[in-house]
Amino acid sequence: MDALAYAVAIAAANAAANATPSGGADLAHYTGRILSWDEATGLNSVEINGSPVGNLRVLQSGIGLVYQPGDVVLVEKRMSQWYILGKVAAPGASAGNQIQSQTVAANQSTTSTSYGDLATYGPEVSVYIGSSRRCLILFSANVVSLTNAGTPTLIFVGGTAAVQVSGASTIAPNSPYCGGQVWYATASAPVGFQMVSSQLALLTAANGLNQGMNTFTLKYRAIATNPGANFIDRNITVIPF
Repeated sequence: MDALAYAVAIAAANAAANATPSGGADLAHYTGRILSWDEATGLNSVEINGSPVGNLRVLQSGIGLVYQPGDVVLVEKRMSQWYILGKVAAPGASAGNQIQSQTVAANQSTTSTSYGDLATYGPEVSVYIGSSRRCLILFSANVVSLTNAGTPTLIFVGGTAAVQVSGASTIAPNSPYCGGQVWYATASAPVGFQMVSSQLALLTAANGLNQGMNTFTLKYRAIATNPGANFIDRNITVIPF
């Protein structure tokens, strides 16, 4: 090999040695299966090509990132370092994972002291709950109550609203973790009032929330049958995470 050819070969070797990783030998993608995941620390174990790999780095996204054993994830290997890029989900399942919200503006009343529907049903939203089995629920309403002129004294007049969950889960609106926000006032008749209130509730697997399509519906009741309660501008928002 002459001097020029040798110099060219050395230059090529040095360039290759200093190049950034590229190609199948330096960068590869796999699907893995979560074996274990610690919510507090992110310590993890993932099965890749039939073998467990411990404590992969994680691409962080969204609020409260969590994986469950059995979740399928996309994994990247760059040189000797492994990364979890995210969960692999199918259309029609947790691939959607979107916030859902609905408002019913109608002013409608109830005199029932048991949870039920008003003349205009809802609001109601359907959300796919993934393997994390948790979501945040925000619900609100304006409540109007008028005392009966023939009743000299009324105590705790008003109403409450709470969330019922159906579909993949069965959770009653009188469950403490589904809200039951109380709107009330102590009144000496005849008097009227309007109140605006909202409540945030966290539902998890511990409360009976299951993976799958869940329907969240706002239900209502009056504190007392006389005079009952009117509900206006009712809203429910569900945030799966």
